[in-house]
Amino acid sequence: MRAFVTGLTGFVGPHLARHLAARGFEILGLGLRQRQSAQPNSLPADVSLIGADIRDYADLLRILKEVRPDHVYHLAAISNVVTSMADPRTTYDINVGGTVNLFEALRELGLRPRIVHVSTAHVYRSMQGGALDERSPVSLLTPYAASKFMSEAVAMQSVEGYGFQTVIVRPFNHIGPGQPTGFVCSDFARQIAAIRLGQAEPVLRVGNLAPVRDFSDVRDVVEAYWIAAVHGEPGEVYNVSSGHPFSIQEIVSKLCALAEVDPLVEVDPDKFRPVETLRLYGDSSKIQALGWKPRFAMEQTLKEILDYWLVTLAGSSNQDSSAALYSRS
Repeated sequence: MRAFVTGLTGFVGPHLARHLAARGFEILGLGLRQRQSAQPNSLPADVSLIGADIRDYADLLRILKEVRPDHVYHLAAISNVVTSMADPRTTYDINVGGTVNLFEALRELGLRPRIVHVSTAHVYRSMQGGALDERSPVSLLTPYAASKFMSEAVAMQSVEGYGFQTVIVRPFNHIGPGQPTGFVCSDFARQIAAIRLGQAEPVLRVGNLAPVRDFSDVRDVVEAYWIAAVHGEPGEVYNVSSGHPFSIQEIVSKLCALAEVDPLVEVDPDKFRPVETLRLYGDSSKIQALGWKPRFAMEQTLKEILDYWLVTLAGSSNQDSSAALYSRS
């Protein structure tokens, strides 16, 4: 069995690759070339990484003709909200155009694998009370949300028009060790780790702490993608969420408690988003009915994120010290 993963070298891709490899899949995918290491976001050694751009249709067609996958997991996207606001053109080009390329290449080749199309919970409208389910109203505040909703339409049309076996997942915020900066938990953990190590002054610079989010461990999320691929109904949409809302303020408090630091919290207006969904947490009962259940507690995941940054920053500091010593010798 072969699995083809787009966005293989993003935050989720390596976690998904390990998950699929444990189930006996041969894994191939698109992504940026990376230096391999023992970090949690590194690819397993036996995964075939193809350094191609999903916007290059001819290249994608050639690759899929050779791979002929049994499963396809479409992760490739501009997934940072702030980046999408700053560069809508590239966001639509990759998120919508790349999706069209993928489905059109599969159609042209006559391939009908099981497909998991990864969208986002950011397509939902903020609600004051209650969890969001798959029937909740849509509100497209950002190019990221709008492009993902458009790509959902492409995925849905593949089922209705061409008989594809495509399921759509809408993950809420997912976090874990190895997540890059630019995402709230990793950003805070990196700052707090630097304070704990004495590499930064005891000041935590934050944006808006009021929004409420639903955070899942990335390892739970990739398990949900697998469940959707195997048991999901083509044409259906499935939320992937913990169902437990946390304010950003609570995340800050939990990370500071884990690190045993008490920094001055300084609000930086430049860190506020131009538009913000204030309350976003989900009802995942639909995918749980297929056999999925979150396993990782929030505190465990936050501790692993913090530990990741403590180790990473301590190692970087040691390398810098060695380099400085060498330059003086």
